[in-house]
Amino acid sequence: MPPLRAEPPSAARLPGGPAELTDAERAEAALSEHYARLTRIGYLLLPPSLGRNRRVLTAHWLVQRSLPRAHAPEHAGALPGEHEDPGCAYAYVRLRVVRSALTAGLPLRRFARPRRAQLPPLLPQVWGLRLFPHSCGTDALALERALSEVSGAGRAAHVLRGLEGLTDEEVGQVLRAAGVADPRAALAEADRLTAPHALLASPEFDPCALQVRPTDLLRRRRRARTVRAGLCALLVCGTLVLLPRDGLGG
Repeated sequence: MPPLRAEPPSAARLPGGPAELTDAERAEAALSEHYARLTRIGYLLLPPSLGRNRRVLTAHWLVQRSLPRAHAPEHAGALPGEHEDPGCAYAYVRLRVVRSALTAGLPLRRFARPRRAQLPPLLPQVWGLRLFPHSCGTDALALERALSEVSGAGRAAHVLRGLEGLTDEEVGQVLRAAGVADPRAALAEADRLTAPHALLASPEFDPCALQVRPTDLLRRRRRARTVRAGLCALLVCGTLVLLPRDGLGG
């Protein structure tokens, strides 16, 4: 998977040509064409402490909710000065994915209201199964550990450099637009990640090519028994409450 320089979907694939499309249609076309890459970016930016199953589902959720709302102002959140860039639609969606992934990686605070991206995704949902990318060896595992030791902004800088092929200036521009207070510090963190950039394109970090395993079957069985017992108790209590008082042998 070679670095992608924010190339948009070709005009031939867009009905009516680029000039006749709305911003939402451009963003949707970019998302559809580059969905696998965008979910990979989201997966790599999410903290490994979430676990692979939740990272997979969250990465898909972040990308799927990255389209602009119908009532949003044109180019809301787009990078400054790139409205005429042919890659603006992809860059816009990528920015929203980066921003949401960084928010999702923030620690929850006890008395602060969590942001929606910090909570488990509503959709997609998979019941009874665990999803995770394929394992590819010690090099990818070493990169996974290294990514867990830097901040979300540091992971973003490394991914934008290595997977997207952006220059440090472009990386800083994206990070600032995503709300990172100190892009230089993020770039310095990324400098400490010495693994080859090619590993970022490995199957280990592809949330679209997955292995499937069942969840803990014994735990599921115990929970099912507990739920059944609780429902039976609730049914008995409800029946007793609804019975007339004179029907209790008074």
